[in-house]
Order: sequence, then C-alpha cells, then structure tokens
Amino acid sequence: MFAAVQSVLALAAGQRPVALALDDMQWADEATLGMLPALARALEGLPLLLLVIYRDEETPTGHPIRRLRAELQRDQRFFEVPLAPFGAEETAALLESVVDREPSPSLVEAVRVRTGGVAFFVVELGAALAAGGRLGSGPSGLELADGEDLPLPESVRDAVLLRAAGLSPEARRLLEVGAVTGHVFTARSAMEIAGVETYPDDLLDHGTVSETATGELAFRHALVREAFYLEISRPRRVALHAQVAQQLQDAGGPARLVAEHWLRAGDQEAARRSFLAVVDTCISVHAYRDGARAARRALELSGRDERARLAALERLAQCAGLGGEASEAAQAWREIAESSSDDLLRCAEAWRQHAAQLENQGRWEEALAARERAAAAFAAGEAPDQAATERLGAAAHLRSAASFRASLRLLDLAAPEAITAGRLDLQLRIRALEGNVRARMGEGERGVELVRSALTEALRANLSAVAAEAYQRLADSLEHRGDYAGAGETYDEAVAFCNAQGADVLATVCLACLAVVLRQAGDWPRAVAVAREVMASADSIPHALAAAGCTLGVIHALRGDTGEARAQLLDASSLARLIDLNPGEVLSLWGLAVLDQLEGEPGRAVESCHRILRFWQTAEERHFSVSPLRWAVSLFAESGDPQGTRTCAAALAQIAAETGHSEAMSALAHALGETAILDGEFERAVEQFQHAIDLLREIGAPFERMESERRAAAALLRLDRRSEAIERLLTAYRLARRLRVRPSIGRLAAELAALGERVDRRVSRLQAEQLTHAQLTRREMEVLQSLAQGRTNREIASELFLSIRTVDTHVRSILSKLDCRSRAAATRRAGELGLLGARSQL
Repeated sequence: MFAAVQSVLALAAGQRPVALALDDMQWADEATLGMLPALARALEGLPLLLLVIYRDEETPTGHPIRRLRAELQRDQRFFEVPLAPFGAEETAALLESVVDREPSPSLVEAVRVRTGGVAFFVVELGAALAAGGRLGSGPSGLELADGEDLPLPESVRDAVLLRAAGLSPEARRLLEVGAVTGHVFTARSAMEIAGVETYPDDLLDHGTVSETATGELAFRHALVREAFYLEISRPRRVALHAQVAQQLQDAGGPARLVAEHWLRAGDQEAARRSFLAVVDTCISVHAYRDGARAARRALELSGRDERARLAALERLAQCAGLGGEASEAAQAWREIAESSSDDLLRCAEAWRQHAAQLENQGRWEEALAARERAAAAFAAGEAPDQAATERLGAAAHLRSAASFRASLRLLDLAAPEAITAGRLDLQLRIRALEGNVRARMGEGERGVELVRSALTEALRANLSAVAAEAYQRLADSLEHRGDYAGAGETYDEAVAFCNAQGADVLATVCLACLAVVLRQAGDWPRAVAVAREVMASADSIPHALAAAGCTLGVIHALRGDTGEARAQLLDASSLARLIDLNPGEVLSLWGLAVLDQLEGEPGRAVESCHRILRFWQTAEERHFSVSPLRWAVSLFAESGDPQGTRTCAAALAQIAAETGHSEAMSALAHALGETAILDGEFERAVEQFQHAIDLLREIGAPFERMESERRAAAALLRLDRRSEAIERLLTAYRLARRLRVRPSIGRLAAELAALGERVDRRVSRLQAEQLTHAQLTRREMEVLQSLAQGRTNREIASELFLSIRTVDTHVRSILSKLDCRSRAAATRRAGELGLLGARSQL
C-alpha cells in the first residue's frame, strides 16, 4: 500500500503542485499514521503539501498522532496551524453561506457569543434559524424576527434533529441505518437493511448528508451522525448492528468494522472471530501493533473457552513479538506453554518462542531454561530432531558465554537425538560445535580434528549450509589453538565459501572473527578495513557487530584515538552484554582501561583491569583474556600494585597450563618478568621478557612484542646495561611506529630522551641502514654474516668477543625480524634481501 500511495502522489506532484488533506485523523489507525513520516521523507523535494487535520482535544497523551507529530518535528517537516474559534468576521461569512443573505452585525454578534465561535455550532444554529422561519429583513441585513429569541439548541443533537425535522420517514430510516453503519455508507446497502425500495428525494435536501466523489453518502460531521445514532432505541440499534455486521461480512468488508458491529450487536463469539480475522489482516500488511490491539480484544471476548483463549493468545504473542513488545510476547507464549500440557508439540513450540522473546530482552538465564523445557517437550512428543535443534542452539550460546562444560553437556544429549531422527545435518553441526568448544577449552588437536571431520562429511554430502558453519568453527578452533596463520587462511576460505553459497550472514561472522585474528597478528590496517566492512553490512548480526566493534575500539584506543574509541567500545560493550558475549565484554573492558590510562585516570584503569580478572574468574574463557591480562599485568606492576600483578600472573599461569599455546606461554613469561622486577631479580626479568618475545615469533603480535621489549629495557636499566636498554627501546619504538600507536611512540621517545638519545636523530641515522638491512642492528648484521658462514653460536661469541647468551639473544632477534623459524631459513632470506654482501658497508 505504501508503494502504491507513494507512486500515485509522486506522479501527481510531478505534473503540478498537489495538496492532500486528511481530515479527522484523530480516528486513523496506527498503521496509517505510522506511514506518514516515511511518506513525507520519500516525497521530499516534490511540490506536495500534506495537510493532516485532527481534533487536539481528542488526542490525549499516548495517542499515536502525538508520536507522529514528534517524529515529523525531528525531521523538521512539521508545521502546526492551530485553528482558533471564529471571530466576528469569520462568523459573519460562515453564517451568510448558510442563510444565503448577509446577516446584520447584531445577529452575527449574537450567534458568535452563543456558539463560542465554534464553526459547527454556527452552521447548525444558522440552519435551524433559517429552517424555522425565525429571521426577517432589517436595515443592515437579516435579523431575528420580532419576538423571536435566539434558539440555540442545548446540544448539537438538538440542532441536528431540529434541522432534519422535515425529513420523510424513508429518509430518516436510511439515516438511522447510515448512523449505525458509520460516517460513510452506501445508499444501496442502507436501503437493503432499512427496507426502502425507492431512493428518497429529500435525503440530500436538508444537508445532513452529502455525496462523496465515489458516490457514497457521508454525514456532514461525525457529531451529526452521533445525533441520529442516539435517537435510535437500544433494541433497534442492536438489531441494526447485527444486520450491518452480517452484510459487511457477506460482502468481505473490513474485518475490524465487522468485529465492532458484532460487538455492538451483543454477539461476542462472532466479534471474537472477526477480531482474529483483523489480526490476520494486520499481520499480512505488517501492522503488528494494530494486530496486537485486535488480539487483545479477541482475548477479552474469549471468556472461559480455553481453545478460543489460546487462539487469541497465540495471535497476541505473534503480533507483540513482531511489533517489538518482547515482554508481552514472552508472557503470552509462557501462558500458552503452561496451558498446553496435553499437546506436547504445541507446548514445546510455545516454550521455544518464549525463549526467543527472552533472548531479545537479554534475559539469557531464563531463556536457556525455557529452551531446555522446549527440548524436553519435543523429546516427549517424539520430535527428536526439534529437541536436538533446541539443545544445539542453547549449546552454541553457552559457547559464546564461555560456559564450555555446560555446552558439552547439552551436546551430549543432542547427539543421540539427532541420530534417532536420522538428521545427518544436525549430527555434523553438533560434532563441529563440540570440536570448537573443546578447542576453546584447550583441547586444540582433538577439537580441530572433530571440526575437520564434520566439515569433510558436510562437503561430501553436499550440505552447504552445514559446511559454511563448520568452516567458521574450524577457523575459530585454529585461532584458539594459537595457529593464527591457519585461522586467517581458513576465515578467508570460509568467507569465500559462504558468499558462494549465499550465506551472507555467516560470511559477516567470519569476517568479524577474521578482524580479531588480524588485530592480534599485527595486520591492523586490514583488521580495521574488515571490521568496518562488517559494521557497514546490512547482513551483520549482533555477534558480528559486537566482535567488529571491539576490534575497532581496541585498535583506536591503543592508537590514542580516544573519542572514536570510547564511543565504539561503549556500543560494543552494551551489545555484548545484551547477547551475553563474554569475549566482547572482556575486550571492551580492556579498551576502556587503555583509554582511562591515556586520559590520566590510572585509578579507573586499574579498576577496569580488576573487572577483567573477575570476568576471567567467573567464566571458562581462556583465549580472548590473554592479551587484556598481559597488558593489565604491566599496568599493575607500573602502578605499584603487587597484588594485582601476582593475581594476573596466576591467571595467566592457569591459562598457559590448560592450553599450552605459545601466546598464553608468552603472556605468562611476560608476567613472570614483571614479578621478577618486583622481586628485584632483574637478570631473570630480562630472560623472561626475551622468552616472551621468542614465543611470539610464529604468531606476530607486534604490540605484545613491543611491550615486552619496553619492559625488558626497564629491567636492563636496573642492571646498568644502558646500551642494551637503548637497543630494546629502539626496537619497541620501531614496532610502535609500524602500528601507529601514538601514545607508545611518545612514551618510548620520552624514555629514550631521558637516556640522552634523540630519537629523531638516532632513527634518521639508522633508518637507511636498517631499511636496507631488514631493520637489523649493526651487531645483528655481524651475527647474521657469521650465521651464513655456518658458524655455531659459540664460535660467533668467540669471534665477536660476546657471551654465548648475548649471541643467543641476537640470533633469536634476527629470526624474529626476518620472520624465519630456522637459521637455514634466515640465511636464505638474507641472501634474497642482499644482506650477505653488506658487511663491508658496516
């Protein structure tokens, strides 16, 4: 309907300026009123005036027309013209149009005073005066005849009936039927009910009704119709309403009108059925709030008829849910479930819908309980496939909420149900999710193998939707196993596969997860681009939006883009809480802690880190907490909080023990370096920080490497090893420059300046050499030349007059900077870069 109206108006306004007047809009339904702002926006720029006329006294607080006004005011498309009571000039003009002659000033003033300037009263009083022969000619126009008083009726009803006093019986019967039918009615239909065979000649003579452009009859005003309606005796009104209802129903008229007529006729059962028909019509045109109102009316009319009550409740639940009234929908579905114990499948479906509405409100604990009741009812009703589907959905949520053991318990129940149902697709989805959960619990190899087998079988069976889901599970499992390169490649494959299969929603989930991996691996430009793509996609579900928002927020925070970061993180945090996404909450807290530190609020930053610890302690999440805890342990240490430092270290020790991943082991080594500084064991601290850096060689993680280099420099300074500390700080500075982490760039430059090093001069002197030498230091270039000649670390140490430990450190740094895993690979890479002939230039 919207498209049709828009098209007609656009066509008309394209030919000439158009004014569309909509009168008595205080009685319009909510769907019509809700369409007007969108219509105004769609037709913007066209020469079109949309005039909405309504009675302000009939639009109390909460009336839909007030929401319409507010929305149009926000769009700056609302211009209000209040219509005040008529003054003397307007009253004279209107009165003259009614009596066909110029009224005298005294008559005009008398009419204005007695009517209060209300136009309808002026018209009715003037018509009554003319019809009653109460006016005569005077020197200045029509006046009251001698001895006549101004016969202002005590009510509009009296005025209308006085005006219609001369109507024929046939015309009056037609007007009675018309008054029962509505403001507008057809003469033929009214004649059929009234038993009038010939159209009365005087029906239009008294001006009570007029013909519309479509040939129907319309009362001149709603109050005119009401006056006639109240004149009809109650028994006759009831009978007429029943006749009108039946006539409309037989003709397929609007169900809402049919329902109202049956209701006034006293037939509640017929009214209930008609209100249910109204609901169905509203659902078909997406007018869900109007449908909910009709469903409530049907529910009120159900009485003690349990079947009728459940039918109305189901319609109410459906409309309330689709109309955004989740709380009412949840309550209705619960009532249906609790009243349907003798119909197990109906009961199960109601619990399922109840759970969905609870999820929309973020009431996850209640929602999971409802899904369990749905699964139990489906199982009892011999629908094992539906039972397995419910348990699978609940298990997937528990995975996101980091409740892994609870998730596995549900999957253990779902697996045999899927087998009983013969549903291979469910069996493979359950296996893929189990593998993913186990990978998140630290069982990386077993988990990845389970997911791979599910993916292989899904592809073999041509189950594309299952395969798309398994692809995402596999990439996530590889990520949690610490294989970021494999995870990134698999996410790319998953996105391509999902797009090819038309699974656009799942593709955005894969992209959001890819952005998380790219951030950790250090490819921040692509991470930002991918995250923004997810945020801009209409296919992105809340989980994808939360993950992408966290990624963007954390990167912006670390780079010092405080304004953009805080807004992004607060939105992501709010969304993560709503959908119970534990990693999203942890990462958002980390980003906000970074911002607090940057904005000179160290106390708030420390409190946020304590909250991260509490989150970790109350969930089973072991992957996404690593980076926040690693950052927090240094914040605690540098803030003089030994208890927080040791608590973080203990948390990372548990994660490392449970997962054994290089990233977790690196974070633990970093934490042990911080505790070693607290204990005054600075040599051990340097070793731990170096170990933390070495463990990140295959992962990337340049931000984490930068922080470990910076803290290693702090320990070296405590050992009076100034030159080594400067080298560490310069390495950290280069990593910060690569990531464009402005706060760290400034901090590292200040630390170098405090050591008498001007970063700009030092960097400019070394820049050309280090770019040529793959950012290797002079000493590292010397070690590389010896490595290429096949010398051992002991031989290199003897040749360069260094300790074996120092040579070990240089070799590890060379491997990291050349992105190689072995000495042989580093030699090949150095040859490709032309570094092996560079010794003479040193």
